[in-house]
This record gives sequence, structure tokens and C-alpha cells, in this order.
Amino acid sequence: MANQVLLPQMGISEESAVVGEFYVKTGDAVKAGDRLFSIETGKSVFDVESEFEGVVLGFLCEEGDELPIKAPVMVIGQEGESFSAPQAAPKEDKVPEVTEAKPEIETAEMPVVSEHFANAGKKLSSPRARALAGKAGVDPALAQPTGAEGLIVERDVKRMLDTGVPEAAPAVIAVEDQDIPLTMMRKTIAKTMYQSLQSMAQLTHTASFDATELLAYRKQCKSQEQTKGITLGDMVLYAVSHMLKAFPEMNAHFLDDKIRRFGGVHLAVAVDIPIGLVVPVIRNADQLSLRQISEEMKRLAEACRNGSIAPELLTGGTFTVSNLGNLGVEHFTPIINPPQVGILGVNTVTLRPRRADNGTVSFYDCMTLSLTYDHRAVDGAPASRFLQALCKNLESFTSLLNDNAAGGADV
Repeated sequence: MANQVLLPQMGISEESAVVGEFYVKTGDAVKAGDRLFSIETGKSVFDVESEFEGVVLGFLCEEGDELPIKAPVMVIGQEGESFSAPQAAPKEDKVPEVTEAKPEIETAEMPVVSEHFANAGKKLSSPRARALAGKAGVDPALAQPTGAEGLIVERDVKRMLDTGVPEAAPAVIAVEDQDIPLTMMRKTIAKTMYQSLQSMAQLTHTASFDATELLAYRKQCKSQEQTKGITLGDMVLYAVSHMLKAFPEMNAHFLDDKIRRFGGVHLAVAVDIPIGLVVPVIRNADQLSLRQISEEMKRLAEACRNGSIAPELLTGGTFTVSNLGNLGVEHFTPIINPPQVGILGVNTVTLRPRRADNGTVSFYDCMTLSLTYDHRAVDGAPASRFLQALCKNLESFTSLLNDNAAGGADV
């Protein structure tokens, strides 16, 4: 009996998805676990695997189609078996009108975005297309895109390698205007960020601390094999996750008629990928050592970039950290990821003068942190105390590690 492959639901808030690249064609034999096609949701790009064994009898949609969840995509059955295509429902408008109506608050994570992550004017490619192009030592942007909304997919790179890699176009003085269609992820980011600012009383405080000890400990980590991958960002994540339980008002969700404070810290961290910004979650981060946080963050970031991140790892965060320090940003105003009540922005290290009691001036390495909080849920004084305590702990980072080690935590 023929089996319909349905569009899966990759997140509790998803109502539709865009069918990306088909990895099989009519007549191909497949077995359970084989990749069938990719889909793009508002959070990321995912591969869909077969639950059936048999032959691909046909397709019920085209690449680039936006379908509702559970809509049939293709049919798998026995060779020679016939099937009838269901009556297709009319497609909805792909660009929903944004209104100022108050959004429904969900506990699912949605992406957080900053302006510099926009990809307007740039050819986007799938993780598999970039991987194949990387192995061949070519620029995937030279391929002609056939994927959804101008996305370069794996078959485009294969075709380019078979027919010959074109030379890069020479630079020109005049460039034609371009209209770049919004991907589903970009639409979701736009809607979520707009609703976040419209529905919350957001306020940002910025504070700085002496990063001399933090930088010295980073240098010490680089000299040892087991800790050489630990970064300044990992240290900030460690400090935040081990402090939030002492400031439960920051580790919370605002749910209209109540505030839910969480017993554990599920730390969401913004990760930049070519098609947008995703926010994977480090579960129970307050129970992890510095090295464990560093390793888990790298694992989640790599899964986001290659498209293998599990949807459940993009939801359920209780507080978010967004790090633009490696891009040289000295101050920014991060936008809260609802229904969370706070987000921390990590800025770059700068050289700052300091006057001693005797009047002499010296310079030190300074790092700034930007805390945005929802004033409906948190007042300015407790938010400032959290930021002040965080700066103090980062300024004396080895003491923080030693205190946790005394309690049984492994650095």
C-alpha cells in the first residue's frame, strides 16, 4: 500500500514550512532513515528522513512550496503501484500582514536578531551545498540557484562542478537594485522582534568591568590541551548560568497574568548562521562545568550551522545571551526573546584609562555588558544588582571557579 510522506512539525509553534531540496527522484528505492527532502521553518533548515521502505512513486508538491504542517509531500510504495494525488488546498499569502495586535505569549524560543546579521544582497546556500563546495575548493555563490527563494542547494554545486566553474564576475561600479524575497526564517525574526518591542517595556543598562583576570585565565586555558577551546564567551556563559539562580527574577517568563520563575537555568545563546540567527538552548547550564558549557556550546553551534539541530533544542530557554564582542561591538541594545524577561549583550574588550589615588593614569582591559530587561516583570534596582554582581564575578573569575569547585563542580 502506498504511503504518503507528510510535512513534519518541527516545533510546537510552527504552522507551515517551505519545502526545500528533494534528495530523491521518482523511481528511487529508499529505506527507513534515508534523507528525502529538506524543509525551512521559521527557526532553521532541517532534513526529513523516510519512515518507509519502498520506491518513490511521485511528488505532491514542488521545491519552494510553502505547505501547512501534515500536508502530503510525496508518496512511497511498491514499484508499479499507482496512487491518486489529493486535492491541493489553495496556498496562503506568503507575506502575512504585520499588525500591532498583542501577540500570544508562548514558551517556545524564537530567534533573536541584530541588524548586522541581515543577508540582503547576498546569495545564500544550504549547509550541504557549502560543504560540497568547500571540499572542491570553490565558492558556492558561483553556482546558479534553483532552491526555494533563490537558495543555492547541493545539486546546484554538483551541476557547476560537472559543467565547469565559472569565473567570478568582475567588480562593477553600478549595481542594479535588487528585491530579496524574505525567507520563512526572516519573516519569523521580523515578526517576533516587532512584537517583542511592541508588547514589552524594555530597558537596557550597560556596565563594565576589568577583564584583566578573565584574559589571563583565557591565556592559561589555551596552554592546556583539555581547556584550549574555552573562549571568553564561554566564561561569560558560565558566570551567567551559575548566577541566575541567585537572581530568580531574571530567570523567568512573563505570562500575562503571572510570572513563572524557573528552578533550573536553560541558557539560550544566539548563533549566527548564513540564513539568519538561531537560538539553541544549553539545558541545565547551572549544573555544568566551564569545560562542559564550552563543549556543549560548540556542539549546538555546529549543529545549527550544518542544519542538524533538533527542533526541541531551539525552545525552552529561560534567559538569553547574545555575544557581538568578537565583531568589535562596544555597545548594543539586545532585544528580549519573549516570554523571557531578560537578555544579556556581550561587548568587545577595549583599552580604557584609570586614575589611581596618587593621580597616576594607567590603562586596563575593559569589557562591557548590556542587559535588557522587561520592566513589567523586573524593576531597575534588581536588574542593576544582577548586572553589578555579574561584573564583579567576571572581574574575579578564578574566585568564582574556586567557589564552585569547593562545592564539587569540575572546572
